[in-house]
Amino acid sequence: MGVLAGNPEASLATIAEAAGVGRATLYRHFPGRNDLIDAISRQAIEETDAAVRQIRWENMTSSEFLLAVFEAMVPLGDRYHFLMVMAPAAVGSEAGEAYARQLREVEEMVRWMRRDGTLAPDVPIDWAVLIVDSLIYAAWTAVRDGSVAPRHAAALACRTFLSGLSRGG
Repeated sequence: MGVLAGNPEASLATIAEAAGVGRATLYRHFPGRNDLIDAISRQAIEETDAAVRQIRWENMTSSEFLLAVFEAMVPLGDRYHFLMVMAPAAVGSEAGEAYARQLREVEEMVRWMRRDGTLAPDVPIDWAVLIVDSLIYAAWTAVRDGSVAPRHAAALACRTFLSGLSRGG
């Protein structure tokens, strides 16, 4: 994944070389580049799902839950940031369907924020979902580029969301 993180267009030959395996070995497991991307996408979905499942939200406010989601997601950026660039290729695939499910789960969280008054009533739900997804990507990018320390990225993403889309924002 390191090669793809640095160069999302890397060929299977380049990936095999970086992994220290022969091209034939890699092609045996992944007949094409898209097969490898699909496998990494499925792994990313599984890991992000597992990270969010660890959150004990029962006694949290929706704002606290949002911060916990960002805190769970930011550490995964070093491995999966590049997938956001490739997301259109995943549409219709198993990974694309799983990603759509994750976005529906974000929508549930945003609706919770609307019900408890955290999200301003005039903010469209779809817009807020897009902003959460974009802030995860922004946090991953900022950490990767070294402009924000990993320990601060989640708090900044949460603050950005709450300041911009809350009733007081």
